Amino acid sequence: MQLITRLSYFVLLFVFLLPCPVLKGQNCIGGAISTEDTFLYGRFEVRMRSAAGSGVVSSFFLYHLNVGCNWPEENNEIDIEMTGNAEDVIFTTHYPDLSYLSEYYSPEFNPHEGLQDYAFEWEPGIVRWFVNDELIYVQEQDFVTQLIHPMNVVMNLWASEIENWTGPWDPSIMPLDSQYDYVKCYHYTPGNGNVGTNNSFTLAWEDHFETLNLDRWNISEFGGFGNNHCEFRSSSIAVENGYLYLQLEEPPASLPDVPVTISVDLREQNLEASDKIYLNGTFNDWCGNCAPMTNNDGIWTRTINLPPGKYEYLFTKNLWEENGGAPLGSECDYNPCDEYANYGIIVSLDSPPIAIEPPCWGTCGPCLSTNVFTPFDKKKRALLKIYDQLGREANEEVGKLLFYHFDDGSIEKRIIWEH
Repeated sequence: MQLITRLSYFVLLFVFLLPCPVLKGQNCIGGAISTEDTFLYGRFEVRMRSAAGSGVVSSFFLYHLNVGCNWPEENNEIDIEMTGNAEDVIFTTHYPDLSYLSEYYSPEFNPHEGLQDYAFEWEPGIVRWFVNDELIYVQEQDFVTQLIHPMNVVMNLWASEIENWTGPWDPSIMPLDSQYDYVKCYHYTPGNGNVGTNNSFTLAWEDHFETLNLDRWNISEFGGFGNNHCEFRSSSIAVENGYLYLQLEEPPASLPDVPVTISVDLREQNLEASDKIYLNGTFNDWCGNCAPMTNNDGIWTRTINLPPGKYEYLFTKNLWEENGGAPLGSECDYNPCDEYANYGIIVSLDSPPIAIEPPCWGTCGPCLSTNVFTPFDKKKRALLKIYDQLGREANEEVGKLLFYHFDDGSIEKRIIWEH
């Protein structure tokens, strides 16, 4: 075996798992799942085969997914990764100051050619990595004490834009997949355990993927992150014959578009006859005046055809003279972690035509000073799904920021403090 330290403790140059609300022009579809449970310390085991190919990354890792808007101040991560351009296994930890430390291990086997056992143990101030039950590498430097946040178990398969790490991405190698036989997660129970170093761990659960347990695993839909060629979709997750497969595939040539009608109420704005209102969003690259809206007695409307995905948008007056977006920090501010005040919409794969109730200019709800306007009655809408900030389907959870997707295409941001 061979251990090579290739990346020392220095500033990370890319954002790994920040929410990526809209991904356009992706040239691959990847797969990503994460646990509903979080763990503060523990032992984590996997039997897996990585995917071969330049530009490809396979993984099994812990990440502080519930970082919310506190990134990078609460950034924590512990990785096992394989890049498809080499036969190394990479062990890494990541920290709040965007520094990290990686070790490259060159085993006697090719990790892309067969299933192998990998594990790591996380205790306060120390992380140990194992391959086929052999202790390979330990980190216990002072900075390891910064790993203090509960983390989710994550597995994904994606294509990297960082060519000096993974090699250039060649889409012609698709389709390909990574394979997982089982995952075992252990609580950290020093003095009371029966597994691992000093018997410090106790089994919490194990999954042999006879089915995909959706009470245990969240599937990323329309998700992604920086320096990633791929968008994550549920179609790239498969369970067959007791194995989980994450797939890397070409995007479908086309998905059926969904008619989406977006409106805004400007009757309280005292517009001039010459004023024009435009719809700008990620679906038209914020083009300015390419999507003029139609005035219907003060309700300005535009219908566009959108393929399934996530989109942000706002309204503008006279090109960019004035913006009519969502109030910052409000329930309709789509991405609470940026400085932009955009509305948002999720178009599902099986969505019927969508007509979004018109908000009053610059607000989340109706204009209240007119009797002509039909009230923005939230009770008329049916809740379709709940998503977390990474686009994964989720359940209600006290204290967690979630996005509620309704059948009219509208999205509300909520934090429930008590049931």
